[in-house]
Amino acid sequence: MTGLPERDPMADLVQRSVGARVDSVAVEVLEAPEDVERKRLRFDSPTGPSSAIFERLPRGEAVEAQLLPFLARKTDRVPVVHSRGLPPPHASLGPWILIEDVFGGEPACDGDPIAILEAKRAIESAVERDLPALRALGLRDSVHDLPHALASAPQSLVHGDLICANGLRVARGVVIVGWRHAFIGPAALDAAALALDLEQRDRHAEAQAVRTAAGDATLLAEAERFLLRAPRQQETLPS
Repeated sequence: MTGLPERDPMADLVQRSVGARVDSVAVEVLEAPEDVERKRLRFDSPTGPSSAIFERLPRGEAVEAQLLPFLARKTDRVPVVHSRGLPPPHASLGPWILIEDVFGGEPACDGDPIAILEAKRAIESAVERDLPALRALGLRDSVHDLPHALASAPQSLVHGDLICANGLRVARGVVIVGWRHAFIGPAALDAAALALDLEQRDRHAEAQAVRTAAGDATLLAEAERFLLRAPRQQETLPS
């Protein structure tokens, strides 16, 4: 027995991750997809009050934990990654990431949804020469089951769930979150997903504006038809 007070393990994690003294952490559970654990960690650092987001993903689902640190080194259109954990395959818990707290930002769709498309394009551009590296991180190709027009289109990083909920506006602009379904494929799938999400929200004029900004109308229409046939594109695309 040392007589010393027991350290908060979450405070130790944050301290190691942000590189500053952290004595305690206040935890706030946030809304998240059903199989994702998401918490806001509030703490005091030498520079003042701060926060970070802890997310734990399902067991065996490592794409986001592998991909997001890579993207964060390439572009500021994604959250800063403080640290991550990749448990071995036999572990009972899934991968986790500790990221910048962007969830206090305004939903980007509350403004101009085209800003989400522009942020995604900036990310695509940042990694356009890195497709082999993305594959090495575990991203799969989407050619299986895609119509010929989509399968033969130029390949790029696809978010896989580019809807309003995954675009957040912070001080530096729009950032894209929720990369767990990312893969390599035609970028038109992301633009189509955003347009369809806006249609479901009865924001028809903005959906059409996204289609116009996306460019190739024929390819985008094919992408929308494909997604409408497979409402959860993860059912037919890589997961």
